[in-house]
Amino acid sequence: MQNAFRKFVLVTGMLLVMLSGPVYSNATQNVELPDGSKIQLPVSCPVCEMKIEANTGVLGALVFANGKVVAFDNISELFRYLLSPDTFGFTPKDLKKAFVLDHDSKKFIEAKDAAYVLGPDMAQMMGPQMEAFSNKTDAEKFIAGAKDKKVLAFSQVSLQDVGSKKKMLKMKH
Repeated sequence: MQNAFRKFVLVTGMLLVMLSGPVYSNATQNVELPDGSKIQLPVSCPVCEMKIEANTGVLGALVFANGKVVAFDNISELFRYLLSPDTFGFTPKDLKKAFVLDHDSKKFIEAKDAAYVLGPDMAQMMGPQMEAFSNKTDAEKFIAGAKDKKVLAFSQVSLQDVGSKKKMLKMKH
């Protein structure tokens, strides 16, 4: 009797695992932005083509007047996209909102209102990285005592600040 119960539990458990596998592997997750727009993950970053999933996170997003939402896996790439409209095939006047993830609260804030920290020691394999803060005071606290880091307003960020040191490599899927 005990062996029959063990077999039943084992077979039932195996069936549950087999049946639930596709549900989890095909699951999508929506990331909601402050204006009610949604990003359905997984999605690819338009700059590096890296796949953005729930575990990697969205650090920036653009919402266009037609409802299209474009997600980015880092803030520098959001600026590379914004500062190169011809390269990425969009019209800046069609941009409705831009959001970045606040370093401290981990909530999306309007990109135009954020303060950005940039520094040479923040560079990654794919180029300079940035951190966004909801206000300049928090950004300055973040860099207190650090050399070669600077705080920039949205309008001060240039392509030179966020441009890749090397030719941009497209990620393979």
